[in-house]
Amino acid sequence: MFKDRLIIIGFIFLFIQMFILPDSCAGGAKQTKETLHQLPAPKVSPSEILDSDYLQGKKFEDRFLNLGVSKSFEVLERDLIKVQVKNFIPPLLVPAIGNHAFVLPPGLFQVATSFKFINVTGDDWTKKGEIDRTHRANDIQRRFLTTSIRYGFDLDRKFLHSFTAVLNITYESSVSRGPVKLEDDGNGAKDVFNGGTSEGLQDLNLMIKKKIWDQGNKPIGWAVAAGVYFPTGSTNKRVGDDGQITVRTVSDSSTSEVLFKRFNDEGVLPAGRQLGTGEMSYKFGTFFTRQFLPGDLPDFLAGTPFDRAAIHWGGTYRVNFVHRGVNKGDVAKIFGSVVMPVFKDYVSFQMSSVTTWQEQDTYEGNFTFPNTTVSKARPNFRGGILSVAGPSIIFSPDPLIRITASLLGRVIQPSLGPSPSYVANLGASFIF
Repeated sequence: MFKDRLIIIGFIFLFIQMFILPDSCAGGAKQTKETLHQLPAPKVSPSEILDSDYLQGKKFEDRFLNLGVSKSFEVLERDLIKVQVKNFIPPLLVPAIGNHAFVLPPGLFQVATSFKFINVTGDDWTKKGEIDRTHRANDIQRRFLTTSIRYGFDLDRKFLHSFTAVLNITYESSVSRGPVKLEDDGNGAKDVFNGGTSEGLQDLNLMIKKKIWDQGNKPIGWAVAAGVYFPTGSTNKRVGDDGQITVRTVSDSSTSEVLFKRFNDEGVLPAGRQLGTGEMSYKFGTFFTRQFLPGDLPDFLAGTPFDRAAIHWGGTYRVNFVHRGVNKGDVAKIFGSVVMPVFKDYVSFQMSSVTTWQEQDTYEGNFTFPNTTVSKARPNFRGGILSVAGPSIIFSPDPLIRITASLLGRVIQPSLGPSPSYVANLGASFIF
């Protein structure tokens, strides 16, 4: 009886093994195979890459590690590079004023435009570190429209990675008004009407920026830059009527028309008001960035906007050369800024400081001022240290789009020449 039961159980086990388990195992294998095939495959439609269910809610590291597992990688490549921009170059941490250590990923373009305007009035002129009352009636308005085209590239060689090329094109429109009031120095007090207009394209600037350190493997990000200014801007912008100005004698209000020879014998505006330098000039820079990470700041700042902030600092130096007896002077700049998001991932606040050292310009030859009879060597017109500081607002409705507004006020006034009491700047940039 017991033996018969064992035989029946054996037949049942054999039946299950022959007719039921093979299908079940095959189905499981098929399901496993399909599961393995589906696991690494993201939705690959470029138009949906940033909105797909697969990518949403996942860390960037997870998304990035899945690149290339699909046959549609070539289709995705450009959109995935944009994802890199959104993660490697946080748009809310890039400063509106000053530079930084970020570079564009290879193959991406960025077009940025900025509008800067400054005004100079009577109290904005100095001489030997004091207010120069000679220019108390002089006003200058300057407007600058700059378009910057940036392109990220990689030479795919050792030490030749992470470059950004930058082409800067600046259009300037400036005008000066009002007389220079010269006190009597042997030839009577004079009012000199030497206002003039300067309008057109400045020297064309081409820069190459190279990332040296990345914060991923160094304490800070570090980039260097070098560039050239091509002498495309005019150096012959003149005062008055093609260099002819009106000089009025204060005592009797009589006037005379003369050729303005303050800066050369052709009636030109000073070097700082010219659109170009007339010669090739060169610029060098170094930039640093530190993006705060968890643990960098004290505990009481954890979770505050400071916990997501970034600091940027660095400097540039431009070398100018003499052209037809006029030397514009070298220019050095140092800057520092703190940028922190203040409203989700849309708005950032920035505080900046920019200090500029302007070498005193020089003009060869002699000149006799209208209020004197003695000829003297043409004096310097401007030079010294100008420092400005102030806030900026950065709005980024999309990680590839930025809109900025800045207002910086003067903190240190140079020892010689005009300087603006404030600098206002509006900007926008687009990555594609």
